[in-house]
Amino acid sequence: MIGRRQLSVRARSALAAAGAVTLALVLASLALLVVLHDSVETNAVATATTRAHDVASELTTDGSVTSGINLTPAPGDVAFLQVLHAGEVVASSPAVAGFPPLSSVPATAGTAVEVQPDAVGPGEGPFVTVVLGTSDGVDGADTVIVQQSYSEGSETVQDAAQALLVAVPLLVLVVGAITYLLTGRALQPVEQIRRRTAQISDADLDTRIDVPRTGDEIARLAVTLNGMLDRLHDAQQAQVRFVADASHELRSPLAAVRAELDVATRRPQEADWAATAAALRGSTDRMQRLVDDLLVLTRTAESGSTDRDHDVDLDDVVEHVGFDAHAPAGVAVEVHTTPAQVRGNPHELERVVRNLTDNAVRHAAGRVRLSMSVHGAEVTVHVEDDGTGIPPESREVVFERFARLDEGRARSAGGSGLGLAIVQGIVESHGGRVEVGSSPLGGADVVVRLPLRRDPQSSSAATR
Repeated sequence: MIGRRQLSVRARSALAAAGAVTLALVLASLALLVVLHDSVETNAVATATTRAHDVASELTTDGSVTSGINLTPAPGDVAFLQVLHAGEVVASSPAVAGFPPLSSVPATAGTAVEVQPDAVGPGEGPFVTVVLGTSDGVDGADTVIVQQSYSEGSETVQDAAQALLVAVPLLVLVVGAITYLLTGRALQPVEQIRRRTAQISDADLDTRIDVPRTGDEIARLAVTLNGMLDRLHDAQQAQVRFVADASHELRSPLAAVRAELDVATRRPQEADWAATAAALRGSTDRMQRLVDDLLVLTRTAESGSTDRDHDVDLDDVVEHVGFDAHAPAGVAVEVHTTPAQVRGNPHELERVVRNLTDNAVRHAAGRVRLSMSVHGAEVTVHVEDDGTGIPPESREVVFERFARLDEGRARSAGGSGLGLAIVQGIVESHGGRVEVGSSPLGGADVVVRLPLRRDPQSSSAATR
């Protein structure tokens, strides 16, 4: 069931960019307004403090508040001044004449302090209020109060806030639009790759995607998809070869059955039905083995299709197969084991050892050796013979399905060519690996490496 349609990558990218820019701009705007407001207020406090010191300086010089001190602010300057003595107003600027003290906070001589006012002058605010104590030697005055307006600075802050209210949404829209366009251009190669991939079917798996020359993630995506197509093409070709090889292998015994039946039914009274039955049984046995091998190959390719969760004493498996090997006259089979336990399917692991042993016995000149060793967390099984060995250039080929070297082309000498492919499939499904090398005996050495279940407790050896 397909869920509801979601926004495209372009739209989501544009929205994400717009959201991030909106958050950044809002925070930056708030910080700017706070800093601007603090700066305006600080300037107003500095102006009021300077004015208070100026008045205090005049008071100190004159020695009296009745000596014609000027408390009138400059034109356009909204400031209110009061001079107090013992809490009573003894002089003030014209705008606050008759006003009670603007602040009742006690003042310290020589120190200007910003305070909360008790009263506000008639001018346009907002205001800051500074209180300054005069020197003790001043006659008739002990406190100077200056109330300074910073309305112009406040208007500047408001104008900046209004400008940001307009600029921020516009910037967000511009960033979103640019992100949408750029994301669309960046995703054009992806869309081309998508269309090209959609045109590829199982009939033309040899087609490949054009890799952009950008050297970025898109180019790496195209390379990865081409690699996947290579693997799919190889898998398809392997499947085609597998079907063709299986058909070819089955054709021979089926043709033999058909020929035997044709001969026998042409003259049923003269036919040797016992010989015919024996011939048919041999062909059907061969087909049965081939079908069984194909079924095992299919199961090993399916992870979890068989039970591989048992503790298996691998040394018991090797001894059982080695001592039970059907070696022709003149071929001796040696078995050397050490206790080792692995995790897996005992029947599949027995088939691995048996396939390798049968293969070694078939090609040995007179000696086959099965041996085990434990190294760290890995157990190794060697199956060696003193035959002609496997050339280095063929040591990977022998694990392919229906692969036979020239020596094993004859039906009597070689099997169906699935034995080593089955071995590799089972070993890899158990988390191990299989390799082919040269044996000190002179022939081939097939090595199976499996993860150890637990460390061996002791060692033993058996020889046949």
